[in-house]
This record gives sequence, structure tokens and C-alpha cells, in this order.
Amino acid sequence: MKVTLQAKPLAAALGLAAGMLDARLKRIVALEHARLTTEGDRLAITANVLDFALKLSLPAVIEAAGGVAIRSEQLAALAAGFPGDAEIAISSDETMASIVCGRSRYKLPTLPIADLPETPVIDQESGCIEVGRNELLTLFSKPSFAISTEATRYYLNGIHLHDTDAGLAAVAADGQRLARIILPGVTGLSKDRRLIVPRPAIKLLLKLLADREVEVLTLRRSMALIEITSTKFTFIGKLIDADYPVYERLIPVSTDNTALVDRAALVRAIARIAAVTPDDKRTPLVGLTWKAPKKALQLCVPDAPEIADDPIEAKVSGRGRLAVQIKHMAQLLDELGSVCVRIDAGGSAGSAILVTDPDDANFTIVQMPYLWSAQASQAA
Repeated sequence: MKVTLQAKPLAAALGLAAGMLDARLKRIVALEHARLTTEGDRLAITANVLDFALKLSLPAVIEAAGGVAIRSEQLAALAAGFPGDAEIAISSDETMASIVCGRSRYKLPTLPIADLPETPVIDQESGCIEVGRNELLTLFSKPSFAISTEATRYYLNGIHLHDTDAGLAAVAADGQRLARIILPGVTGLSKDRRLIVPRPAIKLLLKLLADREVEVLTLRRSMALIEITSTKFTFIGKLIDADYPVYERLIPVSTDNTALVDRAALVRAIARIAAVTPDDKRTPLVGLTWKAPKKALQLCVPDAPEIADDPIEAKVSGRGRLAVQIKHMAQLLDELGSVCVRIDAGGSAGSAILVTDPDDANFTIVQMPYLWSAQASQAA
């Protein structure tokens, strides 16, 4: 094999491949290696870490077809050491790879391609759709903050995709909050509750989808795998082997106990509450209260009203009195990204809080409140 290509895309692709490995997998020599193979006028770089595999396609000048397996982290570091537009030539024999850039020459050991794990393939497709990059980026990024990291509830350690009457839904939950976004009018990918994409795969996919040159993607699935393909990459990974819970029953119905407030103003007010919250508070909380006809949302430190009383302008109906972790409230407001935010306190004390963008009915966040009492540090 002999190919020539630019340093910057080569370093970026190999960096993605190397980043797929965690500390546990780095002990497996075969997984440290990426397979470089020629395909027409392009160089394909394939990395496999057992739970998922990634194939990236780069433009290249092909002088001799073939393939080689090289340690991805090592070649990525070498390529990154050259100017981005530098031309790197890679050639190989049975045991070594030669890397040449200008007058610089290097030798790297290789591994027999036969020693690398086989890339899984979907043999019994059960769903397939095409979506745009921005749409898929939204599906994976919006709910990702709510993915659980608790190992005992492994079925919550990813994003669940499934068809609904309104479109394709992406859902994440961690027991304290739930986030769902719906892509209207798109169906045909999953009619069951077993399409759960694991958190490590989501992190990699978000990096891949940051590339604005990616336009349209094809999603295919079987009972155990999901495949996402574009003109620049192919990702295939194992799904979490579980049924996702029936989360719909956790989404409360809307009530008349609501506050509509400017999101940026609320973010600033929460930051002010965080600034004055005593350091001895194990779980810093923000208290939110309102009562019509007064047109204000009052923020305070629960169980310490003397510390802060911070009213901001709001359009309110009914009444609300709730407490939420400051970090959770700040995070969900950041993910909402809207001009205004509607907070629905529910119909009774301890009800789940419904947080929505009044201009986007497709994105819903459910936040569990904290007890507003002497036991404010314990979740309701």
C-alpha cells in the first residue's frame, strides 16, 4: 500500500479513532490499532472497540492499493506534529509502515490485519430512516444531559429512540430529570423500546455530527445494532440490551399553575442565588414561588429566606412553590436554549415540574422537585 494525503484530516480522523478507547480497553493491543485500507480514490480508516466501530473516509492519492494496521494514537500524534496542509505519504510492507513528509522519514510497527476484530454488520434490518445532520444532532444533543451514569440502572445509560404518533422521539432520564425531543413526521426506525444508544457512542456521534460537511445520514437498526452512515463516516454499535421503561407516565399533564419568564433573566437570577448560598449546603437549592395576580417569580434559598429574596418579572397563573437543585436548573435552562421558559408546578406539592419552551412543543423536560422543608436535602 502507498497513499498520500494531508496531515490535518489524517490527524483528526486518527484522533477520533484513538479517543474511542477507554483505559480498560487500552490493554488490548488489537483495539489500539486502526485499519487503513484503500477504497477507490480514498483512504478508509476503521477502528473497532468491540461495543462500536467507526469507519472514516478521507480523500487521498492512491499509488498502490492495499491495507495496513497501525496504532492509531501513535500515527495521530505524528500527523498532528506537521502543518495541517503538509502532504504525508504512508507505505507499508509486511511488518513496518513508512511515513514520509518532506525530508522527514519515520518507521512504525504494524499488526497483521487478520488480528483485528471483525466489524459487526446488520443482517436483519428492522428499521431505516434518512435525516439531516442538524436534525440528528438535535436528537442526540438535546436530551443527552439527562442520561444516567448509574451502573445499576444500565438501561438508562443511553438515549432511547422510538417512533411516536408525532414523529421520532429521543429520550433520556436519570431518575431526577427526563428530557424528550420529537422530530416531527419522521417514523420507521423503531417500533419497540429496545433501541437504546449507549452514552459512549452518543459522545462519539456528537463529535462526528459537529462536521458541517455532513449533510444527510442514513440510520439502520437490527435488534442488537444501530448503523449511522454518511458520505464521510460509518458508525455501527451495539445497543443496550434492555427494554426502556414506559417513561410517558412520568410526563405530567399541563396545569394552570405556571410561570412564563425570560430564560436569560432566570439564568442570571439563579446565578445570584448560587453566589449567596452558604457553603455548608450539601445540595444547593433554589426556591421558586409565584402567586397570581402578582406578576413576578420570586427566587430564594429554601429554608433560609433571610439570605435572598430576588423577584424577576414573569407572567404567572395559579400558584407555585418548588425547590430544585441549582446545578440541575441551570443545566436544563442551558439545554432549553429558548427565549422564554414555561415552568409548570403541577397540581400538588411534590408534583413533577414540567419545563418547556412555549415556542417549541417538541422539546419537553421533566424535573423532580426537592422537599421544601427541614429535609430539603432529600429528593421528593
